[in-house]
Amino acid sequence: MLSVVEQSSFTLDPPNGLRYDTPFAKRQESLINNQFQSDVTFLVGEKRTPIYSHKLLLIVASEYFNAMFNGNFRESQSAEIEVSDVEPEIFLEILRFIYCGKVRLTIENVLEIYVHAQNTLTPDNVLKIFAQNRLYEFSFINDKCLTLIRKNPLTYFHHEDFYALDRKSLEIIFSSKKINCTDEQLFQALRDWKKINESEYVNELQAAISAKRSYNCSKLRFFGNMSMASHTELKFSIDYTHSLAFFGIGVFIKSTDSVVSIEVEISENLEILGRHRFDYENRDHSAVNVANLFFEELTLKPDEWYTIAIKFSPTQGDCFTITNPQICHDKLRLYFDNNYSTIRSVVSHFYCDEVRK
Repeated sequence: MLSVVEQSSFTLDPPNGLRYDTPFAKRQESLINNQFQSDVTFLVGEKRTPIYSHKLLLIVASEYFNAMFNGNFRESQSAEIEVSDVEPEIFLEILRFIYCGKVRLTIENVLEIYVHAQNTLTPDNVLKIFAQNRLYEFSFINDKCLTLIRKNPLTYFHHEDFYALDRKSLEIIFSSKKINCTDEQLFQALRDWKKINESEYVNELQAAISAKRSYNCSKLRFFGNMSMASHTELKFSIDYTHSLAFFGIGVFIKSTDSVVSIEVEISENLEILGRHRFDYENRDHSAVNVANLFFEELTLKPDEWYTIAIKFSPTQGDCFTITNPQICHDKLRLYFDNNYSTIRSVVSHFYCDEVRK
């Protein structure tokens, strides 16, 4: 048996064109329109040009192809599928996009490629596609990309493609009237981008961030009697027809300190889903304030139990809380842990939205 080292240095150039001594991305690209292990052939365009593909790669990349091959469509049992409404050159670029996230853009093919490839827009390629669209400024491409970015911006601010964005693309994002993060998180994203793009002038970008904005989600407010308590843990379950996309929370703050550090841990049963730390600038020491805390999107499923545990530094002692919190919603219900006779919540509201299939 070959050792690991021996296997890695072993090369083969079989008739199918695969080479084992090339990078993975190159091997992936070599499978485009390759008969090797192909299990579906598309007959494309008016001339029914055969283009070879691999069902598994299509299924894992696209809900459209997943439904085609695993649903009750005749294509699921067919080895040949007609695609008459797109030309072979365009279809090959779509496959390139699906197989390896690459696409060769030209003035002639860009619009049609994106029309047919919309179902492959994913969190991993949305920033790249958004930046490429600066050459063409197709509004529907901007809208589709920005819908994803504005809903869950913190995920994209931590993506490697964010630091490669051009200044114009960044300005469009930062000028959004609705986005699910705070101004401070936008400023931090700009500072991180500036470290990589040192030569860029950012005053106008800072001005765009400072413009008035709102959040791109719903605010689920808690109602109840007000009290002071040291309990800062909230255990709850949702009763709803859909899962919830969970973006952030509001937390009551009453402190004489100028900066209050807030640690938030969110868990499902015993599994930690997220742990976050925020530094809240407490401008008004005389009043109860609400810190809006946003994090990367989490999905809350019906009938599961979730816990939000909050720690303050410096320690707050007794905190401003809502006693036996309730929400006002026609269809959604929140149930709280009944191990306590009285439920107290330092959380004032959720930022969330319905997850639609």
